[in-house]
Amino acid sequence: MGAFTREPVLVQLGVLAIGCALYLSTLGQTFSDVGSAHSPMFFPRIVLSLWIGLAGLALVQSLRTTDGQSRPHSLLRLAILVLAVVIYSNLITTYGFFLCSVGLALVVLPIFGIRHPAIVGVYALAVPGSLVALFNHGLGMPLPTSPFTYLF
Repeated sequence: MGAFTREPVLVQLGVLAIGCALYLSTLGQTFSDVGSAHSPMFFPRIVLSLWIGLAGLALVQSLRTTDGQSRPHSLLRLAILVLAVVIYSNLITTYGFFLCSVGLALVVLPIFGIRHPAIVGVYALAVPGSLVALFNHGLGMPLPTSPFTYLF
């Protein structure tokens, strides 16, 4: 029982419980009779499914890690991450998904330890670009676009 009382395990249990609760709250909501892919809950359910899966993996990793193996986390890095996500969520409707996601990736990737400039640049452009291509141009489910062009 000692493994379940460590702080990382309790935090991961909380993150997993919040993700499950948010996912369950979307199940009773229906907005469209056209099909589930056109419902406003389609994309949040995908994101919450990924959240639950990643939280489960992080919980397993926290359970398998002994106390001596865990390294201390920087509160400054966490504060920068939270601030970046808050700014991202406020600017995405004004400047569009692609531009804001590139900016977020350029801030977040170094925080997570990915610092090679080529990898950061390619990832910051390729992932949001492929999502815009998939949703805006492939599936016809538009993400917020920038005021500069309808393409992204």
